[in-house]
Amino acid sequence: MMMPIRISRTIWGLIIACLGTFIIQKGSSQFAGADLVGLLGLVPQAVAQGALWQLLTYMFLHGDVGHLVLNLLMLAFIGSELESVWGRRRFLLFYFFCGVVAALTYLALQLAVWQANVPMVGASGGIYGLLLAYGLLFGERVLLFMLLFPMKARHFIWVLVAVEFLTGLFSGSPGAALSSVAHLGGMLGGFGYLYGRGAWLVWKRKRESGASSKRSRKAGKSHLKLVVNPDDREKEASKKSKDQDPPTWH
Repeated sequence: MMMPIRISRTIWGLIIACLGTFIIQKGSSQFAGADLVGLLGLVPQAVAQGALWQLLTYMFLHGDVGHLVLNLLMLAFIGSELESVWGRRRFLLFYFFCGVVAALTYLALQLAVWQANVPMVGASGGIYGLLLAYGLLFGERVLLFMLLFPMKARHFIWVLVAVEFLTGLFSGSPGAALSSVAHLGGMLGGFGYLYGRGAWLVWKRKRESGASSKRSRKAGKSHLKLVVNPDDREKEASKKSKDQDPPTWH
């Protein structure tokens, strides 16, 4: 059964921010000659020189209308569902964490191939992290692949991984190929986040359970010390009274 689209305020905010930034990006480039990509896109050389804000701002820029629409559709389809489970704060933290991991992956790859001036734009790194989380949490949900073919979410994410990998492998542009690999880096970052958080929660529960068990054992010992059998108390009192009576001769 396919779920209806329900868009939360947080998702609407991200969609409007991406749409507004895209309009400004294209308008400023065409009419004012401004290079918004150089300022807000992920440019490895600029990041190396201190433009650390680009690790986040590149997620609001997009290369073309198709790139923008595809990312926003994915965000609209799955974002609100994840936010309803996690809450706004954790959802945004996860989304931007995956985006930053994708950015760092791209920077490392650019450094390896010595193409430090090729920028990357788009929210795909964060989107792929969300897709992974959705596939893990709602694996039996049905999504529409290419908006036509129904497919379970846990299968859907593997199809996307394969598409992204093949896109990077056969892309004629080195920058596009590295971007595709960076998107997978965002997905792996999301997996590491979820796995690490789950492991930490399990450890925390075990620790709290162990501490609670120790407190219970200590309380049990104290309770045993305080509880005295009434029969034993009477016997002890009788013995004391006999010891305190003066000796008599018969």
